[in-house]
Amino acid sequence: MIDAFSPLTDDEFHELDMFLLNEVEPDEAMTIDILDGYLHAIAIAPTTVHPKQWLPKVWGTGTFMPPMDSIDQLNHVLGLVMRHFNGIIAGLQSEPREISPVWATREYRGKEYDEAEGWAYGFVEGMRLCWDDWKPLLDTPEGQAWFRPVALLGEDDFCADQDELTKTPARRAKIAQQIPEAVLAMHAYWLPLRQAVYEREVAKAMQPKVGRNDPCPCGSGKKFKKCCGAAANLH
Repeated sequence: MIDAFSPLTDDEFHELDMFLLNEVEPDEAMTIDILDGYLHAIAIAPTTVHPKQWLPKVWGTGTFMPPMDSIDQLNHVLGLVMRHFNGIIAGLQSEPREISPVWATREYRGKEYDEAEGWAYGFVEGMRLCWDDWKPLLDTPEGQAWFRPVALLGEDDFCADQDELTKTPARRAKIAQQIPEAVLAMHAYWLPLRQAVYEREVAKAMQPKVGRNDPCPCGSGKKFKKCCGAAANLH
């Protein structure tokens, strides 16, 4: 059995790429670069977004998974997506923290340039899943600076000089080079909050529970429901 946290091989990554291009009917299905940006935003977001919330946008069908020939195929494709997502998280948890964004390249006048528009669009789409939760970051000067390279490539009508700033492949490639550092900075911004939420959840899970018929923890010898758990005594 393949470990859910093992990174995709080159062949598996190509398989997922081809599935998104050829096996999902709607034109709204994500390409591999859009998916990669989308998953990066979900991985660093201030709020944990459940796969049931974000998977439908991957396929563009509005459903958890698109129609497939068999349950085995469904589980296989879902496993590829989740392993890619886990690989992104593993990079963010490593020391030093790292990301390896997947986006296209384009040849222009004999030179090859990064084309990160699809990736940036996917990242913004991932943010939109919990946009209100992102606002505390976007309301700070630092957050606005970090978001700027993503928004220049991934949003329409972001600023008045956007068309000029992104006019040529060279200019877009220069903006793309700023994205990895910006994403790592956003991740660092939200990390204390995500850790605090995790610790609260752990504390809640570890909190001892007393059943109504258990001995009352006050030591009276009575059942909890007849002692401190009686309606008149509950706070």
